[in-house]
Amino acid sequence: MKATTSVLKKAVLFFAVFLFMENQGKAQHQDNMKKKILFVVTSHDKKGETGEPTGFYLSEVSHPWEILANAGYEIDFVSPKGGKAPVDGFNLSDETNRKFWEDARYKSKIENTLKPSQINPNDYIAIHYAGGHGAMWDFADNKQLANIAAKIYENGGIVSAVCHGPAGLVNIKLSNGKYLVDGKKINAFTNEEEVAVKLDKVVPFLLESKLIERGAIFEKSGLWQAHVVADKRVVTGQNPQSAKMIGESVLQQLENLDMVAKMSQFEVKTTDDQKFRKVISEYVQSALSREGNVMAEAYYEKDKPSVLWLIERWKNKSEYADFVKTTEAKALKSLQKNAFSKNYNLSDLEPLSKSQWRKTTTKTDEQLTIMLFVDAKKGTEQKFKDTYHIAMPQFRSEPGVVTYQLSQVEGDGTLFVTFEKFRSQAAFQYHLDFPPIKPVIEYLETSIKKPPFQNGLHTLIEFAPLTRE
Repeated sequence: MKATTSVLKKAVLFFAVFLFMENQGKAQHQDNMKKKILFVVTSHDKKGETGEPTGFYLSEVSHPWEILANAGYEIDFVSPKGGKAPVDGFNLSDETNRKFWEDARYKSKIENTLKPSQINPNDYIAIHYAGGHGAMWDFADNKQLANIAAKIYENGGIVSAVCHGPAGLVNIKLSNGKYLVDGKKINAFTNEEEVAVKLDKVVPFLLESKLIERGAIFEKSGLWQAHVVADKRVVTGQNPQSAKMIGESVLQQLENLDMVAKMSQFEVKTTDDQKFRKVISEYVQSALSREGNVMAEAYYEKDKPSVLWLIERWKNKSEYADFVKTTEAKALKSLQKNAFSKNYNLSDLEPLSKSQWRKTTTKTDEQLTIMLFVDAKKGTEQKFKDTYHIAMPQFRSEPGVVTYQLSQVEGDGTLFVTFEKFRSQAAFQYHLDFPPIKPVIEYLETSIKKPPFQNGLHTLIEFAPLTRE
């Protein structure tokens, strides 16, 4: 009997160790995946029937590469045919070009690019299409590359392209049957720029026109002006002058993917109100002093002063995990047992940067902060996101808007929350009368589970950090 028990204990121990190792392996794979980006370069080396050489444009690889590699990302290269990729724009007086070309490991990668059949999309958090005129001949109709990009995007990753690189986007279809670029703000080498280089009659199609045909909302600047646009995890740039900005924008998007967004509600006893406010204020001040903090603010409800809200965002899980070990975080956790509390983990839609989150009202403003919970009818969630996607840039550009963010509550596909900070009641009234809000109001009046939508409205009064311009 003892022998049987001993064998059983060993078996249980072995199984526990096996599960631990398996989970460690999965975690390691996820960490590796988060640190890998796939660059796509052309295999085509001639500009149509002109006989002029072409290939990938060196700076459109090197400039994004430098920014992303310096941030810790490993870059792999794939081309339609695999092997050595032809290069154009070979200018080694550009310091970044030279740095890339003299990096033995990456030069080997660009001269031994992978074939699409060798790529596992699950290994990558982003895919970047470099330009160069060659891309116009072998990107658009490559189904394998399109499927790889669609998978990376639908896994929650980033898709970027610069100059002629967006030729790789024109035929990417998502699992819902829509083109990736449909309804998104997109940028690329313009028709005017193609005419200026006298290749508008040589390329197989005009990139700007084809993207518009696919439903893109095309944005552009003048000839050779740097222009980058990011929209719903798709980042696109107009020309070689935009290459560095593409890298910076992709890095910002990647950081947004790692961001931790949390909202905590505390319903406290009246006798504990001031004690809670003091501890939460200390928490907020301590959080704001940390480099990894993006924002931290605390409020009480205007109509229910005993209901307190702590709203915070962190650069990543590691930064947040470090902070919860601090004295201020432990003090709040200890006090929590004396209140009814609820925590929300959020996914921000079209996230704001740290500088945008930390914009404040002025001392002469009469700040008004609104929070609206929206519980959408199942099946209408995408309509809600699409409606806000159109309206949000316009809301954020209103003169009286300080902060405007829409977030989805993690673990609940139908629950959303808006965070809206205005300079005054008059600014809020302007917002309510602003024509772009009409489709949003129409949705709220027809497509939520429990109308009226005003039941989800909370007016908040800030008590920390109370920073003003």
